[in-house]
Amino acid sequence: MANTEHLQQSSFLYFTGQGSDKVYQVHLRQKDDGWVVDYGNGRRGGTLATGTKTSSPLAYEAALKIYEKVVKEKTSKGYTPDQSGALYTSTELAGRVSGELPQLPTLIAEEQLARYLDDPGWGLQEKADGENRILLIEGGTVRGTNRRGLFVDIPQAWVGAADAHAGRTVIAGEHVGDAFLAFDLLEMAGQDLRGAPFIERFGHLRKAAATVPWITVLALELSAEGKRRRAAELLAAHSEGYVLKALDAPFAAGRSSASLKFKFNQSATCEVLRVNAQRSVAVGLRDEAGAMVDLGNVTVPPGEALPAVGTLVEVRYLYRYAGGKFEQPVYKGRRPDMTPADAVLSQVTRIKDRSAALEEDGEA
Repeated sequence: MANTEHLQQSSFLYFTGQGSDKVYQVHLRQKDDGWVVDYGNGRRGGTLATGTKTSSPLAYEAALKIYEKVVKEKTSKGYTPDQSGALYTSTELAGRVSGELPQLPTLIAEEQLARYLDDPGWGLQEKADGENRILLIEGGTVRGTNRRGLFVDIPQAWVGAADAHAGRTVIAGEHVGDAFLAFDLLEMAGQDLRGAPFIERFGHLRKAAATVPWITVLALELSAEGKRRRAAELLAAHSEGYVLKALDAPFAAGRSSASLKFKFNQSATCEVLRVNAQRSVAVGLRDEAGAMVDLGNVTVPPGEALPAVGTLVEVRYLYRYAGGKFEQPVYKGRRPDMTPADAVLSQVTRIKDRSAALEEDGEA
């Protein structure tokens, strides 16, 4: 049998310009006792022409080499993983370990909020709806990493646009579109700030970002009044949520109790189980025993390419009925920064009992 430790991979590339708006998909998939490389290409939103780069299943290493070659050829011709068609860097370091891992906030429930909103030892920042990114800036070089600590390509507009400080500067934030929304500073001009309190690091962050046009620093609210006002503004603006930060805490990589997130709507990283006929996909999550649980269908917007089976995607939902499907699921996009190990049922914390819901409806 094929080695089940090897992972299926998919790349979704876009080209906008010269009167074209095209999409190119390439998939490394397991088939029979080997691996194949399939592709699809065509006008964005239209029906894609499909084919294969492998006439028969190959060993994983051989198929991976073909897959990587196809992706490299397309990006060299101007295709980009960004749906806007904006050009990205194509670094040879992409996919390699950077040594930098992000701090990941812990999810909290609404009934826990009051304590932190009133506590002067905690600040509040918007939770941007993007991909976790750490930037390493040294001289005229800018490199980006994802939440797994791997180097990734970044928008070409970022490269060479930072002031060259003596030594390395390391900034943590979210990559949203072509913007970088910064929320923490780990190193500045070669000085390691990880052991300093967050409030001190944030002060340095504002100075470091002032000379970089594509960096926006996420505002930090400190007073109880300011935190509650900002939380209300974010809710009214249909933002994803906010993060509460312990002001005296040092930086520590990994899941953190000094960084807490509250999300207005729940979301989960899911695996695509099947592609349906009406521009929707079925998604699922694995339970504690490793069994896949089907959580229903979610519609893929017309402007987005249909993700292949096995692709990881983010799905926003209102809640899940106990033992049932997602209610009001919304497709948010692919999650290339996550792994199959992240697509687990324990992410789903907003669960509603169906009989209780029926009683509520009857009382209305």
